[in-house]
This record gives sequence, structure tokens and C-alpha cells, in this order.
Amino acid sequence: MQTFPLKFWQCLTLKLVVLTGAILLSMPLTYADVIYRETFGGPSTPAANVNTNFEFDGWSGYWSPTAQNEAAGNTAGAWNNFGAGSSLGIPTNLTNINAGIEARTNGFPFSSGFNSVSNNLLVYTTEYTVDTSIFSISTISFYSGNTSNTFPNGMPGWRIAVQIGGAWYASDQLLIQTSIVANAAGFNTSGQKLVFNWTTAAGAWDALTFVPGVTLALGPNTGLALPGGNLDAFGLYSDPAINTNGVGGIATRRWDTYEINASAIPEPSSVALVLIGAVTLLGLRRSRKA
Repeated sequence: MQTFPLKFWQCLTLKLVVLTGAILLSMPLTYADVIYRETFGGPSTPAANVNTNFEFDGWSGYWSPTAQNEAAGNTAGAWNNFGAGSSLGIPTNLTNINAGIEARTNGFPFSSGFNSVSNNLLVYTTEYTVDTSIFSISTISFYSGNTSNTFPNGMPGWRIAVQIGGAWYASDQLLIQTSIVANAAGFNTSGQKLVFNWTTAAGAWDALTFVPGVTLALGPNTGLALPGGNLDAFGLYSDPAINTNGVGGIATRRWDTYEINASAIPEPSSVALVLIGAVTLLGLRRSRKA
């Protein structure tokens, strides 16, 4: 029986390692991962029925055609109409990823009362920049737990909002929940996950005019393709409802666990196999020459 020297087997093994890694890298990349997640946790020991502001979680909120910040309309700074509540959010088993404060199970954003229905709103964060040269975004998702109302149009749907190169855009597609969450206590068990497919949204964005304290309006340009560039800010936009007839306290918007997923990311193990094998083979060749 023919025998081969140890160096032969070492070289063969390393070549197989490199080949395996190269094959994995050349295959269609379906590996997806969460590149951002905010769970909007409130204070770890919140006082009963006391809410907090969006800034606690690294976000900001503006409402109405004149883009008033979240403090406007609140009672004694308690964030009773527009802020982060102290009830359980959904789900309760996830942690933050590339978001500021440590995730906690209590707390979720909301907009309630007359202001919630009769005005548009924008909530967003700049705490993380999505580098589109590295990540290929696949989906953006969140949980919605709006109440319903009796007006013909119902509660307005959600639009994904992004800022690229200083300009704001809102998705033409509306994300609308099909279930009703009657109160804050029911959000934890009845909130509905809404998913926006980023890859099928090309050419389906509307300009969003946003100047804090001045203007918050959808348009005028619609049906746009997003320009190239990083996502410097992202969040949610919601249109105002119509036919409210000046009735207050009729509806509440609730949302939680905003998440951005990316696809086409090489598996770390595949990259490692190629690098380790290549470096080792180079070392063997140098040792042979010596």
C-alpha cells in the first residue's frame, strides 16, 4: 500500500478547507440577520401609570402639520398623549441590537386621544446609521396595536420613514393591522407584527417634507425610487385620519420592537474557512521555499 508523507495530507486538508469556504461564498447568500432592533423599554422600576419620552430610548417624535415635538400637548410633562408607556410591550424575550438603552420588557410607544387621530406624526431615530454598502436590507418590521374607531376610514396605516442624504421619504405602501387592541394591557398578547418588504419597494416611495417646528407633510412628489446612500435616520410615519368631527379620546396608536433585517451577508464561518486556509497554505509554501 502506498503511503503519503504528513505534509501531503496537511496540504490536501487545507485545500479542502479553502475549497469548502469558496463554495459557500459562491452560493446564493440567504443568511439574514438583525442589524437594528429597538424594544422601547421604559425605566427598570417605573412608577405606576407614569410614562416617559421617546428620547429615553434614543428616538424623537413630532406630530401635526406644523411638526410639533412630543412635549407639545402633554400634561405636566407626564407624556400622557405622545410618548412611551409603562405597560408590557411585545414581545418580551428580545434584546436591543445597535440601539442605545438596554432592552426591558416594560414600555412601548403610543399616541393617544384626539391628537392621535386628527394629526399626522413622525417618530424616528438617528442612533444608528445603516451602511447600505455593507448591508442589503431585506425587511423592516414592528408590532402594531392600534385601537379602532367608527369613522369611515378607520385608523390610519403606518408608513416606513427613512432619511437619506438629508432628505426624508415615506413608503407608498401602507402597513395596516387587521386586529384591534382595545387597551394598553392587551397589547402584550394581541399586538400584530407588520412586515415591510424592502426589496419590493423600489420606486414606491413618497417625499416627506419635515422641518421641526415648521412642516410635516407627505409629498408633493410620489412614486419615487430611493437615492443611493446610507440610512441616516429611520422610523415610522402615520397619516392623519379624516372625519374626526372634533371628537377627542377616540383612538390610540401603539407600536413596539422596531427591527431592520439584512440579507446577503456572508456567513462568518465561510469567510473564516477561506482566510484560515489561505493563510496557512501561504505559510506552507514559504516554508518549502526556505
